[in-house]
Amino acid sequence: MAVSALLRTSAVVVAPGGAARCHVLIRNNSAVVDQFVFTVRGAPADWTEIKPAVANLMPRQEVSVELTFRPPRSHEVPAGEHPFALRIASREDPAGSVVQEGVVTVEPFTEVAAGVVPETSTARRIGRHTLALDNLGNHPVKVEVGAVDKDERLTFRHKPARLELPLGHTTFARVDARPRKYFWKGENVPLPFKIVVAVPDAQEIELDARLDQKALIPRRVFWLVSILFGLLMVLVIIVTLLLRQQPVSIAGPSPERPSSSAVTTTTGSAASTTASSAPSSAPGTSRVAGGGGPSVSAPTGGRAVTGRFRIETRAYPNVGGGPQLFSYVVPAGVRYRVLSVVLRNPAADTGQLQIRHGSSVVGTVDLAVINRDGNDELTFVPDDPPLVGPGERITLAVVCTNRRDPCTPTGDFTAALVR
Repeated sequence: MAVSALLRTSAVVVAPGGAARCHVLIRNNSAVVDQFVFTVRGAPADWTEIKPAVANLMPRQEVSVELTFRPPRSHEVPAGEHPFALRIASREDPAGSVVQEGVVTVEPFTEVAAGVVPETSTARRIGRHTLALDNLGNHPVKVEVGAVDKDERLTFRHKPARLELPLGHTTFARVDARPRKYFWKGENVPLPFKIVVAVPDAQEIELDARLDQKALIPRRVFWLVSILFGLLMVLVIIVTLLLRQQPVSIAGPSPERPSSSAVTTTTGSAASTTASSAPSSAPGTSRVAGGGGPSVSAPTGGRAVTGRFRIETRAYPNVGGGPQLFSYVVPAGVRYRVLSVVLRNPAADTGQLQIRHGSSVVGTVDLAVINRDGNDELTFVPDDPPLVGPGERITLAVVCTNRRDPCTPTGDFTAALVR
């Protein structure tokens, strides 16, 4: 064999980022001058330096070759054993080349980088933060994630709380911060805290984070409620003003309707006059259109004699020349004092209705008022009940503002017979 080699140290220990050396004794066993080339094979070849790389040896001459191992401080060189081989190639006798094998042990080191996104979260109930962990060391490492709030205004939840970080990878965890107390309105409240990562054999990592707590009710809701309340107040004022403009006199409850009874004959000249002047009585209320007579109730016991009559209308919309008139003519020999009128608007017509005694206006009612709040009738009591004599008219004057259909309000009059 043209060459012989002796590796003085077959096992070398080196720290990442540091250097370790070993020596190989090379001897030329041939009888001629020979040149030898030294190369390293295996994973350590990228971070191994050979001095000298080439040697020319005389016969029986020796040389010491130094191998310097410099593994980088990176996750690309894992901790542990890395076998290598030193090949000594002869130029004169290629078949006589030899190989020396050894092992380089790279010591472990721990390095973890961490970041939080977002650093500041804004929420009403839960602030969510994502923790990114990079293992920059040369061996897998297990870490624990926690959070600290020195003011104790937050509670935390970690998903997961313990992680194993592989080499050269980024691992994510979620940290949720929840306020212990809530508030309904106001400006955002900053709640700072720290995320703590416990790394074995290394210093803890602390990251600053913050939750800006928002009020439970957004500010725009208060603005909206204020605007709606203002609009409601304006609407109430408008409706109040419109109601005050209606010249309607409504006082007291609806007068009781007399029970059905027949006309009784009374003695004396006054009773004879009443019986002769009033039409035949009938139970209940009779309907009279135009000049029909009223229904008269004359109970015994000295009470006043009352009568009732109805005026029905049918007024057409968009008719010029003023309101349309519908009258009742008091028959001869009778005088009435109008006590009250029950107005009905079953079709929910729109417009205006006036109660007239001859040319005098007793009262004015808006048809829409009759049906307000679901009521189907309205009782009108005159402030000064008119006295109506024979041949005089009680009139309903109607102004119809419907779009198409005619207005059909009615009035049931209750009157006292005056002798």
